[in-house]
Amino acid sequence: MLEAGKYQVFPLDNSLATRMVTPRPSVTAGRNVFTYSGELTGVPIGDAPQLIGASYTVTAEVDIPQGGAEGMLVTQGGRFGGWGFYLLKGKPVYVWNLLDLKRVRWEGTEALSSGKHALEFDFKYDGLGFATLAFNNTSGLGRGGTGVLKVDGKTVATQKMERTIPVILQWDESFDVGADTGTPADDNDYQVPFRFTGKLNKLTIKIDRPKLTPADEKRLSEAQRNNRMSE
Repeated sequence: MLEAGKYQVFPLDNSLATRMVTPRPSVTAGRNVFTYSGELTGVPIGDAPQLIGASYTVTAEVDIPQGGAEGMLVTQGGRFGGWGFYLLKGKPVYVWNLLDLKRVRWEGTEALSSGKHALEFDFKYDGLGFATLAFNNTSGLGRGGTGVLKVDGKTVATQKMERTIPVILQWDESFDVGADTGTPADDNDYQVPFRFTGKLNKLTIKIDRPKLTPADEKRLSEAQRNNRMSE
């Protein structure tokens, strides 16, 4: 403390959360729409779409052969935290693995018939997301939301997820389209690589990150100021 005063570095900065959202170089920076076709595996977590702390829609346009299909459409993370969107015995399934403590699951009731289908998972996040970190406040993270699974525009499953993973998925996993090259999001459903046996014509991920209103910014600024005064 004496040395800090001597070299005039007061106040000491403990704003860890604020530094976490400082812009850094990234291939996904500023992008909200991601489109893929066919199989793409092994994409590092840092170069993949980030669904944490945001609303999003994942849409898969598939062609199912005679006799049906199964396999992974898209996944990120794995056994100790992540999500997967796949066909299991022909039925669409979307799973969020919450750090291997709990799995929240949306599942269709019928196997897909042969032909073209559009599968969609839409998630509406209830929190303010990473934007609150700019005020050294973590209240926007780890909130819940509501997921809706649709087949050809028809809702087949709706469920509330009370909590979400707050910050990041495990770094030794990857983002995979058309197969799973890491660990399974749910070991009880499949084993890797679980390649999709139909045709994945197009996969689209659209992310809607929360935006702070002026009222939000005022409230967060006041909370930040109060916290500094109480330190």
